[in-house]
Amino acid sequence: MVEQESPEVSLHEPPAAQHAARRVAINATNPFVAQVATKALMLGYTFLQFRLLGGQATAPLADYFLAGIILLYTSTISDWGLSTLLTREVAKSEGTQERHTEELFRRTLGLRLLISLALFVPVGLFVAAYLALSSLSVAGAWTVLLLTLSLLPGAFSGSVTALLYARERMSLPAAIGVATSVVNVALGVGALLMGWGIVGLAVAALTSTVITAIIFYRILRRDFPTLQIGTDFSGALLRDAASISLLKAGMPLMLNALLVGLFFRVDMLIIRPALGSFAAEQYQAAYGFLNFVLLITPAVTLALFPRMSRHAQSDRPRLALEYTFALKVLLILSVPIVALTVWFAPLLISVVTGLTTKYLPEGAVALQILIFFLPLSFINGVTQYVLIALDLQRLITRAFAATVVVNLAANLALVPLMGIYGAALATILSELVLLGPFMLWTGREIGAVPLLSLAIKPLLAGMVVAGLAWLLWPLMGRWSASWGDFLLYAGGGLLLLLLYAGAMLALRPFTPDEVKGLQKALRRA
Repeated sequence: MVEQESPEVSLHEPPAAQHAARRVAINATNPFVAQVATKALMLGYTFLQFRLLGGQATAPLADYFLAGIILLYTSTISDWGLSTLLTREVAKSEGTQERHTEELFRRTLGLRLLISLALFVPVGLFVAAYLALSSLSVAGAWTVLLLTLSLLPGAFSGSVTALLYARERMSLPAAIGVATSVVNVALGVGALLMGWGIVGLAVAALTSTVITAIIFYRILRRDFPTLQIGTDFSGALLRDAASISLLKAGMPLMLNALLVGLFFRVDMLIIRPALGSFAAEQYQAAYGFLNFVLLITPAVTLALFPRMSRHAQSDRPRLALEYTFALKVLLILSVPIVALTVWFAPLLISVVTGLTTKYLPEGAVALQILIFFLPLSFINGVTQYVLIALDLQRLITRAFAATVVVNLAANLALVPLMGIYGAALATILSELVLLGPFMLWTGREIGAVPLLSLAIKPLLAGMVVAGLAWLLWPLMGRWSASWGDFLLYAGGGLLLLLLYAGAMLALRPFTPDEVKGLQKALRRA
């Protein structure tokens, strides 16, 4: 069993290994805390958006959500996997090849800017087509175009962030993200109060993205003074042999991320024409909360990725140990998140949508179904980066392509029959389809991971919690929620959380060495 080798990475290691554990803890914890703060801020922002724009006959909020999905796809294509490549390759060099780092940074930045500019053509055609079909308002069209402009400053910020990640400096970009989110929200709230609608929201987002790029430029000049960013932004850059090699290496990563976006958000492209704009707003309300829980996997994987990249080359047993331990921690975290989300769903949807009841019960039920994708998403998220560290990103593309086909077919079949509940079920099915090949390919490279044994104790504790929740739920007696219900929900939620914690303590999921490692890493963090 892989777990039996854990003493090799216990705290009886040399000081260098202990320092590495501390660094991973810091790099996982600080960005996660910053992201939670950012998402809490954005939750309040979403509250105001739903309060002022939600449920209107002209569906401005549905147009804004559509613009956000377009930005998700275009930013994924613009990145082209080059950020991950930059992080991976610079991390491998461990600061020994500064000229190579500079050349790689300049080249990846130039490629990202050129790709971003090229994307204005298909986005313009999309906007024109939607306007011709009367499927998008004029305000929605301007919103799409303004958000697309943010690709250019976003490309620079993303490149500097990737460089900082390679040096395992995750806290600084996270802090900048919090600060610029404050600016974005402040500008957006002002725009809403002045009646500028979704166009004002887009202007606020573009302005904050430009400010972020300026801050990252100052950091680049301060922390990497010898790095020259002047680069060739002509078409010749695309024909350069080194650039072609980067584009070929990055294409699977880009396709993977694009396909992830497709199987996560293609449901919105089906819900709106099939069920109407209001149903799209109801489903988006459920996703408004999921933005919080989806922060956990990136916090862990980005902290581990530089180390995984090095261990994939020189120490596969250690890679297997770190991967197995990350899975164990994420599975233990996922069960109470699922239980508490199911319990708090009506209150959460009410809060997200501005304390209105018109999105209930449909939004709450959709959230209660949708959250069950989380344990599978945690496993797949970490496994994906292990495969990337092993330079197997082309295999990932096949799995994502198959998953998108399944997701699209499931949404087309289930949404007309079950509405937004069908879209939630399609998301869970997609994660399950992705799990099979991921586990197979990872097992071939670093040995089979005992996934069932890792999951069994959290599942047992989760079943105990689910039983209590089932008994308590009839006491709630309502599908709507207001601030007056908060104490009732909070008391039940606290009881469920304490029960889960007690069950996990009794089951002892961590080995003594793992407990000591966690304690020391957290103390030093």
